[in-house]
Order: sequence, then structure tokens, then C-alpha cells
Amino acid sequence: MFARFTFLCLCLIYFQGLDTSTSQAADKIEDLTRGESLAKQYCATCHLFPEPQLLNKYTWINQVLPRMAIRMGLSPKSINRHPESEALWKSGRFSKKPTILNIDFQAIVKYYESNAPEVPIDKKNKIKIGLSLQQFTAQPSRFRRNVGAVNMIRIDEKRKQIFHSDGLNKYLDVIDSNGAWVESLKVGNVPVGFDENEEEFFLTMIGTFSPSDIPRGELALIQKKNGRFVKSKTLLSKIPRPTHTNFSDLNADGKKDLIVSMYGNNIGRLSWFERMNDDQLQEHIILPRSGTLSTAIYDFNDDGHPDIAALIAQEMEAMYVFLNNGIGTFEPRIIFQEHPLMGHSSFELTDFNMDGKPDFVVTSGDNGEYPSPPKYYHGIRVYLNKGDIKFEKSLSIPLNGAFRALARDYDKDGDTDIAAISYFPNYKTSPRESFVYLENINGQFKANTFRTCISGRWLTMDAGDIDGDGDIDLALGNYAYGPNKAIHIPEFLMKTWEQSGPPVMILYNNLHQPEIK
Repeated sequence: MFARFTFLCLCLIYFQGLDTSTSQAADKIEDLTRGESLAKQYCATCHLFPEPQLLNKYTWINQVLPRMAIRMGLSPKSINRHPESEALWKSGRFSKKPTILNIDFQAIVKYYESNAPEVPIDKKNKIKIGLSLQQFTAQPSRFRRNVGAVNMIRIDEKRKQIFHSDGLNKYLDVIDSNGAWVESLKVGNVPVGFDENEEEFFLTMIGTFSPSDIPRGELALIQKKNGRFVKSKTLLSKIPRPTHTNFSDLNADGKKDLIVSMYGNNIGRLSWFERMNDDQLQEHIILPRSGTLSTAIYDFNDDGHPDIAALIAQEMEAMYVFLNNGIGTFEPRIIFQEHPLMGHSSFELTDFNMDGKPDFVVTSGDNGEYPSPPKYYHGIRVYLNKGDIKFEKSLSIPLNGAFRALARDYDKDGDTDIAAISYFPNYKTSPRESFVYLENINGQFKANTFRTCISGRWLTMDAGDIDGDGDIDLALGNYAYGPNKAIHIPEFLMKTWEQSGPPVMILYNNLHQPEIK
């Protein structure tokens, strides 16, 4: 009898324990479900919902979510301690009062903590990069100004020159097709764009390469006088970190207007500036948010009016087409949107599949916000034009930290190849990612690079016939002192960049000249 009673008690205890355990598991699932629902609710107010698998657990808990807490008014003292606090509060992107209950925010934290991987997800289908580049011969520039700090590079085919900027010393430097120095202009700011429009040169200067909400950017007119460049006029000043300037007559008045991408940080915008009769510029805001990287002009709906394509980063991470109604007002169309960790870095509008319609070639690889692991979704993507302002992703090439891709028929065989640079490659496992030439062979891409590809840290790149022999060459700009926390850079590489790294690497196309052996 006693034994039977004991058995029954033990069974009761077991099933009570099972019930408790089951109940706890159910509560945990419910909490995580609630956390997911709250994350989707609050994240969607600013950008697409980011899945926990996009980052490792450490990065979510120690970097991303604390920043989210500041944005949501849970840590206003963090803003007050910031040296740019006045500008941050003025931006309106930070709340002085909590916009979420702390218990709800902790549920979001628990959701990401429970679902994010401990170790970063590795990239699948990595490209194999050889060292047998035959299409180009690499030649470092002869002119060197201390450590390479090139923010901008531009090939001038007409003059057979290369314009590039020194962001540390704030110079515009000019070299010839052999890489020898021609002239320099001290500009007092950080150049990031040099564009010619009807014999006028426009220098876009970001103000500060590092993220900031203090508007120090400028747009200056540069002219040739007595055979040398001079800064003749400041057209725009105190603008929030401009990154690109474009030109088009947007309101059909016969005058070329300016389209300025003001990336900013928390404060930025995309605007066009109307040329008035008194030579003044009147601003019209197209998109009142930060993150515009650059624009391209094309009549997407065939109505005779120039439209604007713009790539937006900074959380929004989207490609827009702004349809022009002919008088300078625009209808926005989102071509695609990605999650806020995508890190878009550049795009170009080009006829990739040679069907007579312009396509988008896009890179995502910005990894400089805070220390974080390489991201498996970084790389090069091609969106083909299907007509009626619809684009379809047709090609995706993985490339850690991809920063720019230029699609051209470099070997003149009738299809489109791709030259790409990475500013945040995985130097531990694949340093060759810093420059990659992707040769198109019947729709498949064979990747190669030159043997001294890691002699610089390539931030910028341009394509054009620099030596006048009829084929497309490349110029790479080396910016050695960029964000280093996000990736591990071996000490010997830093020493190489500091001691001998060229500001510019010229890649001469061998199509119309003998190979150098």
C-alpha cells in the first residue's frame, strides 16, 4: 500500500513538473512571438524589418539594439553627451520621450538575442578569384602625396588626365595618362565629386568624410585660367555632406539645373537647384531624408521629360525613380527596397544585357557604421529593365564589402563584363576581393585580379580610355585611413599602404596594346 502511494506521488510530481516545464516553454514561445510582433511593428516605421539572422548575436545586443533604444527615446542622456547634440535633436529623428514601453523594448531584445546566430553566417557560393588577370596591366601612379587618401577619382578622356582628390590634405590633384603629376589645387574641403558640364567644372565637397550632422559641405565652380585650375566661385555652402552632383533641365526652361545628393547623416536630403535669371540657385526638395548616394538622369516613361533615379542608403536602402511632370515636380516610384543592413554603396545606369533599355548595376558593401562581421548578403546585383518602370533582379554576385562596380564590354566580345572594388573585403580569408575583374563568358563570370591588388585600399574607381588607344581602362583610388573596426586589417598591409601604397593605380586595358611581360 505504501509503495503504491509512493508511486502515485512520484507520478503526480513528474506530471506536475512536466506541466510546469511545458508551461514555461509555452510562455517563452509566446514572449518570443510577442517580441517578433513588436519588432515588426516598430521597425516598419523607419525601414524594412530586419531578420535576426542578418547579424550575429553580439552585434545585435551590443551595437544595433542600443542605438535603437536611443532613437526611441529610452536613453536621451546619450544624445545630450554627444558633441553634436543640438543638431541631433534638431533632426527630429530622436525622441526626448520614450516611444515604446521598456518592457516591450526588452521583449524585442529577447527576440533578437534568442534567434540571432552566435557566429556570423558565412557566405555561400563564394567566387574564386584568380591571379592571372590578362585583360589589364597594373601601373601605380608616379605622383604620391604622403599616404594615399583618395576620396574621388575621375578619368578625363578628352584631356587624357586623371582628376583625384586628397581628402586628408584637401587637394584636387591632376595626373597624366602615365601617372605623372600635372597640377594641384588646394580647395580647403574634402572633394568627392568632379563633374564637367559645358566647359564648367563642379567640385562636390562633403565637408567631412566621417559621419556628422554639422553641415560643412560645398559645391564649388572650378575654372581653367592661364592653363591651371582655380576655385572661382562657391555655389552652395553649409550643406549636409553632399556626395554627388548631376545636371539636367528639369523644368524645361532651357537652363541646366543641378541635382545634389546630400547624404548627410541623420540630416540630409535630395534636392534640385533651379537656375534663376539672376544666376542664383533656388532649392526644391525632392526627398527630405538622409542617405542619397548618387543619381542618374533618364526618361523612364518616355514622356519627353528627364526623370531621376536615386540610390538611397542609411536605413531606407532603396532605389527610387522620381518621375518628372515637366515643371520640376516629381512622382516617386520605389524600384526595390532592402533591409537596413544591406549597406548600399553605389549604382550605375547602364544597358547591361544590350537590349536598348537601361538597367541598374548596384553594389552593397558599406560596413563602416560600427564593428561588425562580414555580411553574406553583400555583393553586386543587376536589375534588368522589363519596361513600364519595372525592374527584375537577374544577377547576384557575392563580394564582401563591395563598393563600386562598373559594367562595360572591356574585352569587346559583345557581352558585358564587370570591374569591381571592395572597401571592406575579408582580408583574413580573401584579400583578393579588393579588386575583381569579372569576365563574362557565355553568361558565366570568371573572376581574376592583379598580383599587387592589395597594395592599396580601393575606395573609388572610374572607367575610361585614359591613353587614347580605343579601349576602356580603369583607375583605382586608394584611401588607406578609413574605418578599420569593422574588419581586421593585417599590420603588414597598413605598413604597405602607409610607406609605399600609391594614391592611384592605373589599369591599362591590353586589348589594343601588347601585353607587358
